[in-house]
Amino acid sequence: MKSSFVLLLCLAFSAVAFGQADTLRMYRLFELEAAHPDSVFYISLSREKLTEVPAIVAKFTKVRVLDLGKNKLSELPDFIGELKEIEVLDLSKNELAIFPNEICRLSHLKTLIINRNTFDQIPECFGYCTKVESIDLWEVPIAHFPQSMEQLKALKVIEIQGVKYGPSFQEALRKRLPWVDIRFDAPCDCME
Repeated sequence: MKSSFVLLLCLAFSAVAFGQADTLRMYRLFELEAAHPDSVFYISLSREKLTEVPAIVAKFTKVRVLDLGKNKLSELPDFIGELKEIEVLDLSKNELAIFPNEICRLSHLKTLIINRNTFDQIPECFGYCTKVESIDLWEVPIAHFPQSMEQLKALKVIEIQGVKYGPSFQEALRKRLPWVDIRFDAPCDCME
């Protein structure tokens, strides 16, 4: 199942690249200082051991793929919400104890990878991300999905394995979001 989500992610990256095949290039932190803000569409700051997002990222308003995965981020700066063109955001394996509200301002967001963090709720404002198609919440102990999730009609996949949910929780979420492929582990009696 995880492999199918990876395939979906690859397709999302390809979709971003389509139409920009000659200009889409991944930029690392050390390359950003010399880069022109209008020519950067993909920034990868993965595995940089960051405790905060560098301020230089704010000037790249055309970025469509932002990879902040595998760092030590506990929050996002306000300017992330100003990067309105982001379609793919990777916040996996960080230290997010609270879902960042800045994400709610990303109106073009299609893929959110926010697995292996410790927050347990998604805020109501996430309903503003009406273009989101996939959410990777692998090993995130979500206890509450907001009512606003029901507004996400483009949503196709929620990957929520790695946490044991009871059958009534799984059934209730599937009834609320019948058009979504929600990928749970086998149910247990642990979170009833």
